[in-house]
Amino acid sequence: MPHFHDYGLVKGIIQPAWIGRPSYLMSPLTFLKRPLRWLEAIQRYQVTHSGAPNFAYRRCVETIAPEDRPKLDLSGWQVASCGAEPIAHDTIDRFVDAFAPSGFRREAFFPAYGMAEYTLLISLKREGVAPTVEALDPTALERGLVSEARAGMDPKRQVVGCGVPVGDTRVVIAHPDALSRCAEQQVGEIWLAGASTTQGYWNNQEETARTFGATLRDTGEGPFLRTGDLGFVRNGEVFVTGRLKDLLIVRGRNHYPQDIERTVEQCHRLFRGGGAAVFSV
Repeated sequence: MPHFHDYGLVKGIIQPAWIGRPSYLMSPLTFLKRPLRWLEAIQRYQVTHSGAPNFAYRRCVETIAPEDRPKLDLSGWQVASCGAEPIAHDTIDRFVDAFAPSGFRREAFFPAYGMAEYTLLISLKREGVAPTVEALDPTALERGLVSEARAGMDPKRQVVGCGVPVGDTRVVIAHPDALSRCAEQQVGEIWLAGASTTQGYWNNQEETARTFGATLRDTGEGPFLRTGDLGFVRNGEVFVTGRLKDLLIVRGRNHYPQDIERTVEQCHRLFRGGGAAVFSV
């Protein structure tokens, strides 16, 4: 991760320094030129914790030759965190399958959710378990409802769980317009409360009040940090479905741009993975 980004700065530099552990830094450009270097460094320096956005894991699968994979020893990689952009279930499957010969374990893949305004980490997958993937009814999801896909349903929306809230983090799913708590099986805006909440935006009191001072109209609880992300909580785990400002509403139905982008990318070999952007005009 770039170290001017909160993910790379906090996880890659500040956290190791705070707990007194060594940290090895690699330029993202070095990774992009030859992704194998990242995994070789993990092996060479016996790195236990290293993370990246979804696209980086996909790029490893697409560019690292099958004959090079058994030469790697990734058995010591305990936490392969993944965040900062939507996490695709097939990226997890493909990476785990590709690097199982290298000793990588599915339990070591750690989907995570964080943001700068919360001093990074909000939720993280539990240790020792495989990532959670929920198969949902896409039609219900378009209406903002969480409903399991029926057997044989195709297509279905696969949503990756981002783990349980860390520390004293409190997660509330709220209706972004009514500012009231959503029902249990309803998608809403993710609101946060906890000691990791930052004080606000520099010299911008109006935006600070709007983002950091939310209260629930039905109960008066607050203040909460409005993340601008959409999602739900199931069995104590946070699921992020999309970004509120990115949501495409067509004829009263909610469409998530990442779903359309993935559909377009997969429909023809000339489309490059991660190379499409969908937005309303």
